[in-house]
Amino acid sequence: MESRPWYDLPVEILNLIHSRLPIVEQFHFRIVCKSWHLVEAHFERNLPWVLCHFWDDSGPNCSFHIPSLNQTHIVSDHVMVNLWDAGISASKHGWLLLQQSNETFFFNPFSAKVIKLPNMDISFNRATFTSSPTCPDCICFAIGSSKSCDKILISTCSPGDLKWRTTTLDGFNKVVEDVVYSNGSFYCVFSGGVLGAFFVEDYSWSMLTDTEPNNRIFSWSRLQLVESNGEILLVSRTTNFCVFKFDQSDMVWKDVNKLGNRALFLGCTSFAVEAEGKTSALAGRIYYHEYPRFSFYSLHTEKTYTCEDFYPWVVPNAQGKIWIEPPSF
Repeated sequence: MESRPWYDLPVEILNLIHSRLPIVEQFHFRIVCKSWHLVEAHFERNLPWVLCHFWDDSGPNCSFHIPSLNQTHIVSDHVMVNLWDAGISASKHGWLLLQQSNETFFFNPFSAKVIKLPNMDISFNRATFTSSPTCPDCICFAIGSSKSCDKILISTCSPGDLKWRTTTLDGFNKVVEDVVYSNGSFYCVFSGGVLGAFFVEDYSWSMLTDTEPNNRIFSWSRLQLVESNGEILLVSRTTNFCVFKFDQSDMVWKDVNKLGNRALFLGCTSFAVEAEGKTSALAGRIYYHEYPRFSFYSLHTEKTYTCEDFYPWVVPNAQGKIWIEPPSF
């Protein structure tokens, strides 16, 4: 029988091997070589996964839940060491931005890779980043305010920098509630829907709305920003969920009554995804975690439901549950 090199195995055999591997190992399998990368993924790539981490008497626990497969993958203990006593500030592109005391670093729970950033001597309220920290154009952004809220502190850096670059601005007695990146700008929302933007190109700051609160925007919990194909969405919650879109022409928040084929996933970093094909039932919904389970709010029915079809995952004593984008190996 004629032998053939391992990189030239038939796609049918590769698919068979791939389908029998644990879900995270499937990613490692696909990056062995260029031909193996052609193996088909067996999950909905546009949906975020759930990362859960907690500690009990048996020690640290960390797992991923893949909603489209209703599978849970347990992460090894050596990966959990990086999450111990660290706060998760942001989650994008399969990476976590973590803060532990004055240390700030990126961590990839799929590969266990760590990318350290310079120590930060000031505390911040919210943070995010532009792209994968392995990309040369990655910029990390953190914003905080003084105790009296009369000063705003903005810090930026990139992997490989020796220190953070910090700018101090005059505040207006409002606390920053969320931040999101879109098209070269970091948008920051303050209580009452007050919106400002930091422009990366010239390192400048601008208020986009009046500093007085918008009476239509009120929330029992923190306001959350979502970037969706260049649009900046704002989600507030009282008895129901309200969605607003920032109109760049009129510089005002406008009501959104329909999400179209989009679904929103709210968390430390919020995501908007296209819900089409097998996931079309998710369109028009806002997914969120409320201990101990996941729920969604339908803009169509204006009602809240517990998740039965997607995210039916309940972990007792969980110290953290966040959305995380699956790796794009």
